[in-house]
Amino acid sequence: AKKGEAAYQSVCASCHGTDLHSTEAEAPDLTEGPFKFGWQGKTIAERFEIIRKTMPPQKGGSFDDQTYLDIVTYILRFNNVPSGNQALQPDINVLKQIVISVP
Repeated sequence: AKKGEAAYQSVCASCHGTDLHSTEAEAPDLTEGPFKFGWQGKTIAERFEIIRKTMPPQKGGSFDDQTYLDIVTYILRFNNVPSGNQALQPDINVLKQIVISVP
């Protein structure tokens, strides 16, 4: 999640805010109610795929899979989603099995 925080702050924060509260009308907050509504019950694979394909705007897929997953991990940790026993790897089949449960 530390790598994800660095990547998030350098790439995502300009639109989604340094504190995950959006600074632009088109960019959703990534914490509190919007996070719970958009992430609860989804798999990590679903969120990873959306972010990988669409972020940054008009430049989706411009980072390696591990960087995208690190950003997802940071967003999860920021929102106090409990971590697992192992570091996440960008393996879609494994990520499809992990359902997000928001505290």
